[in-house]
Amino acid sequence: MASSSSSSLKIEQLLGLFTIRLTDDNFLKWNYQIESVLEGYNLFGHFDGSALPPPKFAIVDEEGVTSEFTAAYKDWVPTDKALLSLLIASLSNEAIEYVIALLQKVKKTTRKRRQ
Repeated sequence: MASSSSSSLKIEQLLGLFTIRLTDDNFLKWNYQIESVLEGYNLFGHFDGSALPPPKFAIVDEEGVTSEFTAAYKDWVPTDKALLSLLIASLSNEAIEYVIALLQKVKKTTRKRRQ
């Protein structure tokens, strides 16, 4: 799994490999950079969905699913969150503003659907 290959990997080490920040007119270059680095470290699966998270909750035969997180999930989350931070750090200020605006729309839509 990707998290095992990245357990000693620090976000700062990867951040230095990203020299291109995403802007309105450089997606192809930025995407090539992101894919190349993350595939090189066997981490791209966190972005394309091929590295699925391990089961979140432990299953005990007598009790069924518990509310306790599995050790594998606890190990996977920091890598996933660090990679999200890396992705955000690779965005220009304008791109970050766009992402934030989209997230706000998604949250608003989600709230409306739950009502």
